[in-house]
Amino acid sequence: MANQANIYDGLWKCSYWYPSNEFVGDTESEYRMKVRQNGNILVFESLPNNEGSYMLVRLTIEDGIATGTWHETTSPTGLFKGATYNGAGQLVVRDSGNLEGKRAGAGYDHKLKEMQIYSGNWEITRKADK
Repeated sequence: MANQANIYDGLWKCSYWYPSNEFVGDTESEYRMKVRQNGNILVFESLPNNEGSYMLVRLTIEDGIATGTWHETTSPTGLFKGATYNGAGQLVVRDSGNLEGKRAGAGYDHKLKEMQIYSGNWEITRKADK
């Protein structure tokens, strides 16, 4: 990736899924992201949103696999009341440049009333620059 300095420029959408506390199944969370690239290291940072939530993703790409960490601060007025979560994940770099994989992180299980490690699908996809 050393000679491909600008291939990740632009806007991105980061989506991940986690077990719902309100119904059976998963809930999707989504962020619009900007990216900074330094060689094979990508740092995605969420753009400001109406909810006041924030996400930062740091990835290193090697041999078509992106490995790294994520950090999220949820909306102060939302269901999780501004809680901070973080974890790790790996994503496959597709021919399109989009990233698809899995993430894991700790979260509070309201039914069991204890912390659990959750995992789920994770996608970072290119968006039109609008």
